[in-house]
Amino acid sequence: MNDYGKVSVILPVYNGEKYIQETIKSILRSVYQNIEVLVVDDGSTDNSLMYCRQLQEQDSRIIVYSKENGGTVSARNYGIAKASGKYLCFCDQDDIVDSECYSKQTERMEQDGSELCMCSVGRSIDGKYSAFELSEDACYDNEHILEELLYPLLFNGFAPPLKMGKNNRYPHIWSCMFRMHFWKKHDLQFRAYVNFEDDLLVKTEALAKAKRVSTLSHIGYYWRVNLHSETYAHKYIENLAEKQQFCFEDLYHSIAGRIRDQETLRLLKSAIFCKQYLEAIHNLTSSEIKKTRKTIRQYYENTIYGRNFDECIAAAKYVKKGKIKPQVLLKILSGRHTMASYYAEIVLDWILLFTLRSQTLTRLERMLKGIKG
Repeated sequence: MNDYGKVSVILPVYNGEKYIQETIKSILRSVYQNIEVLVVDDGSTDNSLMYCRQLQEQDSRIIVYSKENGGTVSARNYGIAKASGKYLCFCDQDDIVDSECYSKQTERMEQDGSELCMCSVGRSIDGKYSAFELSEDACYDNEHILEELLYPLLFNGFAPPLKMGKNNRYPHIWSCMFRMHFWKKHDLQFRAYVNFEDDLLVKTEALAKAKRVSTLSHIGYYWRVNLHSETYAHKYIENLAEKQQFCFEDLYHSIAGRIRDQETLRLLKSAIFCKQYLEAIHNLTSSEIKKTRKTIRQYYENTIYGRNFDECIAAAKYVKKGKIKPQVLLKILSGRHTMASYYAEIVLDWILLFTLRSQTLTRLERMLKGIKG
C-alpha cells in the first residue's frame, strides 16, 4: 500500500466515555498506518480523558490534549493548530471509521490531484448498519463542483429550477479529507452562531474555494445515531433570529464570489430562510421554556414573519417530493397559521424520534426526511 503522507485525525471529546475507546480503536485499525489521532478532551467530567490516556500509552500515534470546555468548534480548531499531517480529517467521539477509509481517500486525492475527498457515509442504530449518504467514484472541477456538490448541499431538501445533481449532499464534515495545504491557504476554521452549523459553514467555504473535489462510493464512515447525544438535546436557543442572520451572512459571504448568478443567489436565500423558519419552530417547542398562545405568536412575529417572510416563503413550493415534514410545515406556515404549525412540529418531531428508536420503522423515518436508499 502506498504511503502518501501523514493523515491528521481531529477527535474532540466531551463526556464520551461510552464509545470513545471503540471510536479510537476503529481509527487505529486503518490499513493506512501513517496517521496521528489528535484527541482534544474538551473539559470532560467523566472517564473520557482517562480512557484516552490509557490508549495513548498503547499507541504512540495517539496524542491527547486537554483543555477547558469550549464546545466542539473550539476543540476542533485547537486540534487543527496542533496537527502536523499532509492530510486533515475529522471524527466524532461516538462514530466508527472503516479500515479502508483513509487509504482510499489519500489514493483518490493523489490520483485526481484534488484538494478534498468525500467518502460515502453509513449510519449505525443499535448496532445495525445501513447506508445514509451514497456518493460515486468521481472527480469534479469548475462548474461541476457547483452543480454536483455545492448546490445539492445548500439546496438540500429543495429542487429549485436550476441545473443541479440529484444526489443528496449533507453538511457533515467527518466524511471529508482535506489537503492541509489547501486548508491553511484559505485559512479555514470552524465557527458557529446557532447550533451545529459549523460543519455546513466550513464545508460550504471549502467547496466554494476548491478547484477539484473527489468523491468515493466506498462507505468509509459510520455515523452512530445516539439519541442521548448533544445533537438530539432539544435546548432552547435565545435570540435565535439574530444568530440565524449572522449564520446566513457568513454562508452568503463564502459563496457570493463563486456563484455569480443573482437569481440563483435569490433562490438560495429563500431556501435557507425557509430552513431557518423550520429551525425556529423546532426551537420554540423545547420544553426548557414556558409558552402561552400570546408568547408563541410574538415569537413567530419576531423570529419568522419579521425575517423576509413574504419573499422567502415562496421557496416552499420547491421542497422535494417525499420531504414530508418540511412540506407539511411550510405549507401550513405559508398561510401564517401560527398555532397549527407549532403543534404540527410537535407531532412530526415525535414521529421522527420514534422511528429512529424503531428499526422496523426506519423506512418511514427516511421517507419523512426524504432520504432514498
